[in-house]
Amino acid sequence: RVFDGAAMLGVAMVVLAVAHNLLRAGFPPGVDTPTFLHMSWFTRETLRGDGGLVDPYWYGGFSLYTTYPPLSYGLVGLLAAVPGVGLVLTYKVVLLAAHAAIGAATYFLALQLANTRGWAALAALLAVLAYPALVAVGLWGWFSSVVALPFALLAFGLLERAHTGGRRRLSVAGGVALGLSFLAHHMTAFAFGLGLPIWVLFHHWRQPDQRRYLYTLTLLFTGAAVASTVWWVIPWALNLAEAGFERETPGLWSFPLGSYLEALTQRDLIGLYAYPNYIGVGFIALAIGGVIQALVTPSRTTPYAILLIVFVAFSLGEQVNPLVRVWPLSGLDVARFQVYMVPLMVLVGLPFLANLPGAVGELLRARRVPGWPSAVVSGLLVVLVVGQVLWDGALASRRLFHPYRLSLAAGQAVKWLGEDGHEGKVLGVGFWHWDDFLLPYYVGRSVVDGWHDEGAKDWRSVRALRMMMWTREVDIPLAHQLLGELDGRYIAVQDYFAGESPDMFREAFADHPELFGQVADWGEVTIFERVPR
Repeated sequence: RVFDGAAMLGVAMVVLAVAHNLLRAGFPPGVDTPTFLHMSWFTRETLRGDGGLVDPYWYGGFSLYTTYPPLSYGLVGLLAAVPGVGLVLTYKVVLLAAHAAIGAATYFLALQLANTRGWAALAALLAVLAYPALVAVGLWGWFSSVVALPFALLAFGLLERAHTGGRRRLSVAGGVALGLSFLAHHMTAFAFGLGLPIWVLFHHWRQPDQRRYLYTLTLLFTGAAVASTVWWVIPWALNLAEAGFERETPGLWSFPLGSYLEALTQRDLIGLYAYPNYIGVGFIALAIGGVIQALVTPSRTTPYAILLIVFVAFSLGEQVNPLVRVWPLSGLDVARFQVYMVPLMVLVGLPFLANLPGAVGELLRARRVPGWPSAVVSGLLVVLVVGQVLWDGALASRRLFHPYRLSLAAGQAVKWLGEDGHEGKVLGVGFWHWDDFLLPYYVGRSVVDGWHDEGAKDWRSVRALRMMMWTREVDIPLAHQLLGELDGRYIAVQDYFAGESPDMFREAFADHPELFGQVADWGEVTIFERVPR
């Protein structure tokens, strides 16, 4: 319909307006962005006949395609393999399209939950402008989750439509959509998969006369999801079991409840690498009102309200939620659950916003007060929510989406390692993982680590080196030993990210010239060579 097309065009324009800086020269920003650029590049090289099934640039050999779900980076690599198509521009276009698709999928699911097109369009706008969603795109660089989230929302939209419209085939399509979500990012699909038993139990209880049809839909949906993913899940599970990976902190993040609650409305966190992170008072009011209404007055949004509560429980981390300490839940990244919460907060909050005038009106009439203030109250809440996301979106646009550019010193270091540096892998300190993409991409040079330890056989040794960076407890003799085990020859230290302690490493290397000698220096970047014993 015309309105549907106009709404989706509007969402795309909003995404482009907020994240337009991504299209400027340079690489897209984000902590995890180098991971997906590397995977996309290696996929392109493989499709062109220059790669392979094993990535030789990370961890001394890395089974890339059976370690990380292939759909997101595989799509970029496939498109970029076309002659004349640029890798980086393709990545940016797919990232922006996936961001807009979050809004489109939220719109579709909102319509299936009996919202009007106007309210559904508002839901799409809120979903793409919510600060946690912007963080996923421009700060953390969670490319795979951004690609996976629209498929997960589409899966439930198709399931809802199959349930209300009596079309079994749509449940199969929904299962395939959830499978595609899993193949883009398994954790995202797992999180939304938790909503399926909640959805089934709710409709089992609410519509006992349709239970047979409900079970049929559930079996078709689940069967399609399994059939579309099992071919990848089996080798992935075997690879994961062989590596025996464990997180040093269950859920990756650990913090007291007070820190979480304080951060929710702490607007000065916008643009900072922090978790817990900001959400905003407007979104919180929307979610709380929606959850209360959905639980007090059961409706088709009630399963999503319950799932939202589950997501909040995971996002609180292991200090608050003991389940996060239990395998396999301990392998989750609890920070991502704030991103997963966004579309649910919007979907659950829509009926609350729509029904607020009537509820306030009844309350005022009971007190013999004129009814017109009810519309004012509802309007003010809409203004609060929309105003917050526009305000936050403008600030996030200025802070989150500046492209990463290789500095002159870093470029000279990369060139030196490609021309003058001899054989042996490179460990980057202070690059914050950009070296793991730049060195293979520009000069075909292998690195000691990578950014996805789960499938790496040497993850324990790599973690020990990385923990020296993050804790500022630099043990040079141990670093010398570990680098020897990992065939590491050079350590490139850059003053890009202080959180990896480049200053501490420089001082420690200077104190141990018998173990590491300086071989090149450009001020911002210094290269040290491991001295063999």
